[in-house]
Amino acid sequence: MRRVHIWHRLVALLSILAVPVDASAQTAGDAAASPRASSPDWGTGIAIVAIILLLVIAIGVVAKLYDVNRRRKEENAALQSLLSDALLLERSIVGLPVAPFVSQSVWPHSPLVIAVRGSVPTLELRDAVMRLVEQEAFRRHPGARTEDRLQVDPRIGQDRVRSTTR
Repeated sequence: MRRVHIWHRLVALLSILAVPVDASAQTAGDAAASPRASSPDWGTGIAIVAIILLLVIAIGVVAKLYDVNRRRKEENAALQSLLSDALLLERSIVGLPVAPFVSQSVWPHSPLVIAVRGSVPTLELRDAVMRLVEQEAFRRHPGARTEDRLQVDPRIGQDRVRSTTR
């Protein structure tokens, strides 16, 4: 609803700029002969005010977009931190090189995308990691989409066994 009102105001301002303005060149010798040359030209003043108003509106729109983008990045960083903490608290996943990466487009209703990257030793751990990330993400953002970019590498499991037996 709010966008419609702004567009109606912009159309009204643009129609003011579209009206032709009667402009005449003023010279020093011609000023005394023509009484119209010394009269104020209202069309030019209105055009200047309209241009300044359009610039102020454009600056406001850019500032609003910047603020929305900044807030969205902060929310994404908070969710990424929450997901990383959840992965660190899960005993079966501790020590695995797995990390979630959260991204989202600037568009208002775009879905949140969580890409889980890293390596796990078994398919069961891969499913456990994805299930945990989906559960945690669904609690905060029900429309979030998860992308599985995990690689199954059995050698990682061997390194974990050696490091825990020392």
